[in-house]
Amino acid sequence: MSAYLERKLAELNEEIRTYPGPIARCDQHLPALLEERTRIMQELAHESCPPEARWGHDGGPMNDKQGE
Repeated sequence: MSAYLERKLAELNEEIRTYPGPIARCDQHLPALLEERTRIMQELAHESCPPEARWGHDGGPMNDKQGE
C-alpha cells in the first residue's frame, strides 16, 4: 500500500508544483490537492514503523519488558 501512496504523493507534488498561476482566492482545486497531499502524508507516516515494531507483529518481542 505504501508504494501506491508514494506514487500518488509524487503525482500530487508534481501537479501542485506545476499548478498554473496566478491563483485566485476562489480557486477550490488547489486547496483540495493540498488537503489530499496532507492526508496521504499522514497515512504514510502512520504506516511506517520501526523494524522492531514489524518484528514484534511477526511474533517477536513487542518491547524489552515483555520477557520479564
